[in-house]
Amino acid sequence: MELDCDGVLMNTAIVAARDSILMASALKQVIEAGREAFLAGRMPRKRFASASSPIDGTIY
Repeated sequence: MELDCDGVLMNTAIVAARDSILMASALKQVIEAGREAFLAGRMPRKRFASASSPIDGTIY
């Protein structure tokens, strides 16, 4: 991560937290989760919305 706005915001969150070690660990997990989500890829785009829940057996 470059040391620019992102780095400053990360440092501020870590320094200002009650438990700096725990905050640093949490932010590390956030970065790892974001990377994994990026590598997983996005779902395909659709032109129109469709229900993801089944409608069979519902009242309406």
